Amino acid sequence: MLHPMRTIVAGVASLDAPDPLLPHAAETARALGATLHVVHAFDAPEGEDAGSGVLAELRRRLEERVRADAPGAAVECHVVEGEATECLPEVARAVGAELVVVGATRKNRIWRHFLGTTAEGVVRRAEVPVLVQRSSLADGPRRVLLATDLSEAGAEVHERGLDAAAALCPGCAPDVRSLLVVEDGAAPPAPRVAREQAAQRRLDAFVRGRRPRARGVQCKVRLGVPADEILAEASEWAADLVVLGTNGHAGAPPHHLGSTAGATLRGAPCNVLAVPSAARAAPPGEALRAPLPAA
Repeated sequence: MLHPMRTIVAGVASLDAPDPLLPHAAETARALGATLHVVHAFDAPEGEDAGSGVLAELRRRLEERVRADAPGAAVECHVVEGEATECLPEVARAVGAELVVVGATRKNRIWRHFLGTTAEGVVRRAEVPVLVQRSSLADGPRRVLLATDLSEAGAEVHERGLDAAAALCPGCAPDVRSLLVVEDGAAPPAPRVAREQAAQRRLDAFVRGRRPRARGVQCKVRLGVPADEILAEASEWAADLVVLGTNGHAGAPPHHLGSTAGATLRGAPCNVLAVPSAARAAPPGEALRAPLPAA
């Protein structure tokens, strides 16, 4: 069943300069009729506790930043002590958010090997879909590329990912393409055409077995390195949203982010929606490091 997104969480890293994510996140929230919870995570000086005066001053500055970058948006502000990679998922859990929005990871010439960014850390820990936003989604996604691997976990991501993409575009039906990448060497040697045809049959059957959608799902097969082929297809098809799972392999650690997901997050030319396994859950009794100030 499709549920609307009514509560969204986004982070603000700096209070001293315009935040490139905040206007986009506010636009998305406004288009969905959702409340945007803006979070600023900070570290107190070593050996010191953040007093009420520090929290009040940071909150004042955050509210000023929001008024400047997202005027007129329905926003609630939160200042939380700790690492953003942990605080954003915790706030999302506390307010019952359906979506977390983070800024795109910066690329450099070694981007495929660079881990530990805020965006990736949030994706590793979040229990709800995370939108890695590079551009406005105020009009909703029009072309959605869904990375598929035909596994049981992949079927779950397929359904949750399409539901989340549809929730980002209420009242419209985006073009959806399900992409299966067959790795070289993943099967016994066979002519390329034969491998593509066999994979196409499996993908067609997989998509037929999923819940029917208002608009049919296209099926596409590519051969090669998964991350490379996902990025190539997103670019060639001009997708404006890539959907992928973040914990799809059996036995993967709870905070694991696979190489394909990580490389796709860093290299995608468009927005990326990272969908965690539905089984991912918060440890019992886990609480916020600092109380959320009343909005």
